[in-house]
Amino acid sequence: MSHATAANPVESGESSFAPGDYFLGIAQRVIASGVNTRISLPTGGDVFIYPERREYDARIDDPREFFQAPAGQFTTAPLTGGDEAKRPRHIDDLLWQAAFHASQGRLMEGASMFDIVSFKRWPNLPQLPHTANTARICALLTRHPTTIMLAHRLLGIKKDEVYRVYSAAYSAGIAVIVNRNPEAVANEAPQAELADERRGLLRSLFAKISGL
Repeated sequence: MSHATAANPVESGESSFAPGDYFLGIAQRVIASGVNTRISLPTGGDVFIYPERREYDARIDDPREFFQAPAGQFTTAPLTGGDEAKRPRHIDDLLWQAAFHASQGRLMEGASMFDIVSFKRWPNLPQLPHTANTARICALLTRHPTTIMLAHRLLGIKKDEVYRVYSAAYSAGIAVIVNRNPEAVANEAPQAELADERRGLLRSLFAKISGL
C-alpha cells in the first residue's frame, strides 16, 4: 500500500495538529485506559482496540476519511467477550496510520522541527501508508540523528512530507527525541541562507555516508 507529517507554531510559523482533534487522540486514551474498546465512525467503519495485547482489528471503508474525521464524530463502547479480533495487527501500525492521515503535512503538537530526532527501527512500510520518500527519511534517521529541518534539507524534499512521516513515527513509538535543541532555532536562520553549492555538497556527502 503506497500513498504518493510536535510542532510549536510560535517557533516554526507553521500550523500544527492536535491528536485530540482526531481518531488518534481517542485511540491514545483507549490504550492508556487498558480497556478493550470499539471505536466507530457511523459513516466510515470500526476499529477494535485490545490495549493489553497491544493489538487492534479494523474494518474501515476509507482510511484517509476515517482518520481525518473530527473526533466528535466517533463513538466508543467497551468490547464484550465475543468481540475478538479476526485480523489482529500490532497497535503501533494503527497509531502510524492515524497520525499519518491526521497530519496532512503538519507536525504534531508538542514536537519541534528543531528537535534532534532518531528512529529506533524501520516501520513495516509494505503494510502502512507512506510517502514517496519515506524510506529515505527512515534510512537517514535510523543512522544519523538530526533535526527534522536539517533532514528536509539534506534529502532535498518538502518539509510537509518529512513532517507527516515524523508525526506517524513519533505516534507509533518509532521516533525518539534525542535532544530538545532550542539553540538550533537561532542557528537555523544562517543555515537557510546557504548557497546552492553548499547544500549540494551536504547532500552529496550524506549520500556517500548513508548509501541512499
